[in-house]
Amino acid sequence: MRSLVRPRLLAALTLTFAAALPAAAPAAVTQESMLQDDNSLIFNTPSGTAKTLDAIAELGIDRIRVSIFWATVAPKSTSQERPAFNATNPAAYPNGSWDRYDQVVRLAKARGIAINFNITSPAPLWATGDDSPREDITNTWKPDTSEFADFVQAVGTRYSGTYGAPGGSFPNPAPPPLCELASNCPAPEPQPPVLEDGPLPRVDYYTIWNEPNQPGWLTPQWEARPDGQPGFVEAAPRIYRGLVDAAYRGLAASGHGQDTFLVGETAPKGLNVQGTTRAIKPLRFLRQVYCLDDAMQPLRGAEAAARDCPQDDAGTAAFADAHPGLFAATGYAHHPYELSASPYKRPTDPDYVTIANLPKLTLALRNTFKVYGRPNGLPLYLTEFGWNTNPPNPLGVSLSQQAAYLNQSQYIAQNNPSVRVITQFLLRDDAPRPGRNGVTVGYGATFQTGLQYLNGKRKPSFQAYQLSLHMPSATVKRGGTLLVWGLVRPASKLGRQQVSIQQRRANGSYKTLRRVKTNPGRGILSTRVKVTTSGRLRLAWRDPRNKVVVHSRTIPVIAKR
Repeated sequence: MRSLVRPRLLAALTLTFAAALPAAAPAAVTQESMLQDDNSLIFNTPSGTAKTLDAIAELGIDRIRVSIFWATVAPKSTSQERPAFNATNPAAYPNGSWDRYDQVVRLAKARGIAINFNITSPAPLWATGDDSPREDITNTWKPDTSEFADFVQAVGTRYSGTYGAPGGSFPNPAPPPLCELASNCPAPEPQPPVLEDGPLPRVDYYTIWNEPNQPGWLTPQWEARPDGQPGFVEAAPRIYRGLVDAAYRGLAASGHGQDTFLVGETAPKGLNVQGTTRAIKPLRFLRQVYCLDDAMQPLRGAEAAARDCPQDDAGTAAFADAHPGLFAATGYAHHPYELSASPYKRPTDPDYVTIANLPKLTLALRNTFKVYGRPNGLPLYLTEFGWNTNPPNPLGVSLSQQAAYLNQSQYIAQNNPSVRVITQFLLRDDAPRPGRNGVTVGYGATFQTGLQYLNGKRKPSFQAYQLSLHMPSATVKRGGTLLVWGLVRPASKLGRQQVSIQQRRANGSYKTLRRVKTNPGRGILSTRVKVTTSGRLRLAWRDPRNKVVVHSRTIPVIAKR
């Protein structure tokens, strides 16, 4: 459905940002690696999904982020009239509606890959408001929180670890209209592989609603002031607050009350104009969700009433107990995209948050929680991230820049103790959509942030993502030492790995300067090497799974006299 593409489009057209971030003190040695690619994972044949998961396992990914689109599973999702069914019972949903999710959960478990379910729009029309002003936003318009709670409970029940859905051969039904998301929707597969039988694996990691500060996923973003005064008031933060409350109830009712529960899922930017479909900036959105004004003080009077917030001290004191999901959350999810600029470029807007100024979001969360007597704030989960490349996207960065920026961003995140996960968005590029945003020949409506091209051919970033290399400085006095940081991503499952630090000689061959072992946690190495001549440095690692030697990208170093 077209609305699903819009948030990506808005992000692609409005993201131009970053902020310099110094190397932080204690590194997050337990930080996970996550990847999302719904086209390749849930809008795919069983064998296609399995092939995608094999590549993800090769990369060393710990977890995949999977979108559960409410309208894809719900019965009669294009009808305004609610069908008669028990929405909390997964067995009451249409035959085959869960198959794509059962498939990916079973296949991922077989490869030791964990799941993050992001439960999100589009909503079935019968669960949305009936006063939408435009047809193109009806499936994101004022979603019913009670219906959402029931749907989340159904999801939690099905993936509780005890639900006895059969395995066997999945029928791979014809893709629903939502498969428009996947511009390369697969043809039905004649003989899908047989999957394990028995209870479905448990999913214990949930995020609520994708990019609620973007109109492609939630509307209205703004609405006319209820007091009759001219202008607009933020609507999406109030709606999202209700969706979090609903999801928290639904997960608790299905036995997931102690599982990972992330709120936020915010996009990195917004707009300076206000209106029904005008995106809200992430820090403004955060403040409004927690009923705070721009000075980080509780909203009061008419401004509070307009946003369904407490109007006095007593109401503020009861706010946390009234909205437990906002305060019992495991963490705050955010999408700190750059897409076409360096991860060290500083954002110009004080309410934007990119990979470069993450401490600003951490501070905002800490200050928010402090208002309500909860001193610690929330850790950060970066649940979408990446760079468009040229080729194929004419507005993307070069292939070498994508590889470098991913490595630099990994270093930034790894050295930020607030960050628990960073997620690569797309294994494989989206296809362009001719006729959409003609200035970019159809690419403006899709993402080319993959580690592979659409045809499956690997970009240089595939290997650079698997074996990351970053050097905070590449210039040194001859005979001095340089800090070399690296990440062997598969080491999180393989254990400590030996890595060679190599320098290219004048004849093109490489000399090993030093051999080091990664740490016992996530495959990090951080060491200093002596440099006597200028040249290019790289890492070399022999993958014990297939005996193939993997090389990182190379970085030119300068040894000055």
